[in-house]
Amino acid sequence: MNNDSTLWDRRAFLGTSAGLVVTGFAGCMNNQQNQGTSSGGTGDGETQLDFVGGRAPTEIQFNRWNQSNFGHTYSTLFWTGLATAYSDGTITSDFLADISVADNQLTVSFPEDWTYWNGKDLTAEDYYIGMEIDRLQDPEASVYERHELVDTYTVTHSFKEAVTPTLMRASLIDKGVNTPRWIFKEYLTRYQDASGADERESITEELLKMTISIEQFVEEGLGNGLYEIESFSASETIVSKFEDHPYADRTDVERCRIVPVGDTTEQLATNDKLDMTLFGYIKEPTQYPRSIENLMELQWFRTQKFILNWTNEHLAKRPVRRALVSALDLAAITQSAVDAAYTAEPTQVQTGLRSSIHDTYLGEEFVDSLISYPVAGDTKTATEYMEQADYAKENGTWTSPDGTTVSLTILTRDNAGQAEPSKVLRDQLQQFGIETEVNAVGDNYYTKLQEYEFDLGWVWHVAKALWHPTAYFSNDFYGVLAGDPASGNDTGPTGVPFETTIPNTVGDEQVSGDGTTIKPAELMNQLPVSTSSEQVAERTKTLVQWFNYDLPAIVYMQENSGYWGDVENFSFPDGSGEKKMDANNPGQHAWMRGWITQ
Repeated sequence: MNNDSTLWDRRAFLGTSAGLVVTGFAGCMNNQQNQGTSSGGTGDGETQLDFVGGRAPTEIQFNRWNQSNFGHTYSTLFWTGLATAYSDGTITSDFLADISVADNQLTVSFPEDWTYWNGKDLTAEDYYIGMEIDRLQDPEASVYERHELVDTYTVTHSFKEAVTPTLMRASLIDKGVNTPRWIFKEYLTRYQDASGADERESITEELLKMTISIEQFVEEGLGNGLYEIESFSASETIVSKFEDHPYADRTDVERCRIVPVGDTTEQLATNDKLDMTLFGYIKEPTQYPRSIENLMELQWFRTQKFILNWTNEHLAKRPVRRALVSALDLAAITQSAVDAAYTAEPTQVQTGLRSSIHDTYLGEEFVDSLISYPVAGDTKTATEYMEQADYAKENGTWTSPDGTTVSLTILTRDNAGQAEPSKVLRDQLQQFGIETEVNAVGDNYYTKLQEYEFDLGWVWHVAKALWHPTAYFSNDFYGVLAGDPASGNDTGPTGVPFETTIPNTVGDEQVSGDGTTIKPAELMNQLPVSTSSEQVAERTKTLVQWFNYDLPAIVYMQENSGYWGDVENFSFPDGSGEKKMDANNPGQHAWMRGWITQ
């Protein structure tokens, strides 16, 4: 995700890398993948590193603007990312030659010794083209005034307003060198020559339909990562070290095998068919080969939630939303996810943030002042909330003041890690007296999600690899969806109003007097371009109070992670030395930098 995310609905955004690989194992995978080689070998004497990453290469394409089957996770293995955010709040780059900030300008300098697999130089223009296409699709909505290609290896970003240095650097997170100039320059030229919004819209529609297949990606050598794709099939990708890469001398691992994410992945690991994980944590080590060890633990930034759709006549009422969160046993829902795949813990306070950054941006006193909803499930409190809205129980089922039975649908993925928690949630609501059904969807789940024909919709909470409030309040379905305030409507797609009133005092459950009028969508759009750390904290606290008071979603669990590897055949960094590892997907982080050796 980026700061120019103003076209979510039209682009049918499907996910990002963090949203497609779960902690542990999920998805679907062909049974033939179980025929892999033993850990650390290829069968012909050559040492090979085997791991799981992304969907099958035959199912994806590489035009990042066309979100239909875009390889969100898979592509990040072969394109170079600009910067990395770490759990301590620092943002640095192992790739860029320099990052500098002055006033409202961010300047990035690229190294001069990188090439694509086809031998063409990797230059600043490859990045500049992508950024300018983003901006020119809707210049008015963009936070950038312009981007300037200063020279072959330098790009300057000019923000429309003053922005804190940290947020300028944060804007680089999840940005990659993934728009080769010889493919996308013609689109940029057309945007630059466009006479107005209608012509830009027409160009965008063409761009959204264009695809770059895996065959084209490999044949034309469009990658620029440490490992180059040698061969691929529905069941695996074989890669070899790109000898001209600047990191090539760091590692002696010449060949790797990547298998798609799937429900049988754990079987591959326990049967000694995998050598590492991009991220994940082994909870039962005795089930795995003795050579596999957890290498580090990480309080990961991502959480999971259920969006509450206020277009439902019952969920449109705040007391009913509060009754739902009070009736749920979040520990039991989380445990079902743990049993299926995850290392996680239940959310304790509904802030919309992960608790690990509460102290930094909120403070203990503020958090303690918020409304404290039951975590273990409290039907007495839930009943009180329902009665506040004049609902009554008839024959064990809650009915509205006009006699309508409360009935809800849950939209979720069919992966066990999401389907099982959804079923537990359903059972808890039914036991409380609310009729509930689960609709579990496989392919194109995120397309179905964006139709918003659900009452509760499961989704990741935070897909941007950043330990910062801007990731949690990103005004899309990975953050807290409010919608586009310029749409001309009063509410966004889930019924969240663009202007609302919250209490003057944090933690009050009712507005007294005039209250405080806020615009949540506008505030979320402003957060990434805050002008000071004080403004970041002020805006974050307002958004957190609104989230806690109004409940646009229920965040039910916080994920933990790390990564593991085969320590008998390979050497892995564990974050204890100079190699910083407390980042998104630590195993991938190490692999892409050549830090894994025999």
